[in-house]
Amino acid sequence: MYINNWYVAAPVEDLVGNEPIALRMLGADFVLFRDESGEIHCLSDVCCHRGAALSKGKVSNGCIACPYHGWVFDSSGVCVKIPALGPEARIPPRARVDSYPVREKFGWIWVFLGDAKEEDRPPFLDDSWFPEYYDKENWRTVRLNYEVDANWQRSEENSIDGAHPSFVHKSFGSKRDPQIQIVEVQKNEWGASTTRERTPPDRSQKTGAMREITAEKRGKTKATTSFTFTGITHRIDIKRSDGLSQCTLSHRTPIDQFHTRTFSIQARDYLLTEEFDKERQEGRRNAIKEDVGIVKTIRPPLPPRRPRSELLIKSDQLESAFRATMQKLTRKGWEIDSDIVERERQWQVYAIPSPARREDPKNWVHPAVPTVTPPSEEQG
Repeated sequence: MYINNWYVAAPVEDLVGNEPIALRMLGADFVLFRDESGEIHCLSDVCCHRGAALSKGKVSNGCIACPYHGWVFDSSGVCVKIPALGPEARIPPRARVDSYPVREKFGWIWVFLGDAKEEDRPPFLDDSWFPEYYDKENWRTVRLNYEVDANWQRSEENSIDGAHPSFVHKSFGSKRDPQIQIVEVQKNEWGASTTRERTPPDRSQKTGAMREITAEKRGKTKATTSFTFTGITHRIDIKRSDGLSQCTLSHRTPIDQFHTRTFSIQARDYLLTEEFDKERQEGRRNAIKEDVGIVKTIRPPLPPRRPRSELLIKSDQLESAFRATMQKLTRKGWEIDSDIVERERQWQVYAIPSPARREDPKNWVHPAVPTVTPPSEEQG
């Protein structure tokens, strides 16, 4: 798991009124709440006093009060009131918790979890990642969010893998032509993409309305798969030879090493009325069930630390690029050392560092999560 990234925390509609919500990301606990103007804030959910969950407290005047002793924290995470000391008390400078940048995009609440300077952060997603979201006339969208008991990287590598559909999925992926096209991988600083042509599935693999609109014989399907570190995001763009298109944008948020939350939107330019949404959702649920059934059997459950522990081949082009991107981020010192966090979690709370720590690294009760020592430092 990595700090210094934007992650989807929750759908916007989940945060109603002034009721806070608790959530877990990167093995740490957070609280989301709205102030009186409707602006969303995200704080560490562990009170620096005696460790109670702030998410169980009350929100008032843009602040949240701890349910244990009533300490009040403003949206920047600074404690502004300690009732037991009285109204004139001097608040200790260490009486604060981390506060994280928040943005909204594509109907999701995004949180930046890290302390990197803005110029060093991965770029926030722009509209080009999903322009279909705004084109309501020509595209119909459906959402599907889910949690799985599997590692985020194992799950993401499955999604961007172009070879598995022929063997894992009943409704798509050509059973008669599983060979994958080897193409040039388009790489950038934060991700990569491939565009391939592939043999479409037989019409007999389709059901319901999709079978009705699928011709018996079709030409090659054009599939573009792109990923970026921001939000652990990937987009799969399918253009069929009969002119029908669909695209899926998905974001993965690690809950911890062994549990992952996925937020996704699929857009289609066919069957544009609401009556077909249920069928499309059911098809996606079936595909996810098939994927999860495979991913949960992978051993070891976490990606290997040594590249030669698994044999990647030419058809694993995008997965190899994904691993190379993650290795680059490890060299930046952004990978959380989950072994230490897990070993000490019974007596030590570690916080995901926030931008305020860069300005003042000393006055904090909970230390920042340890990160993996980059290989270059180990060798040097």
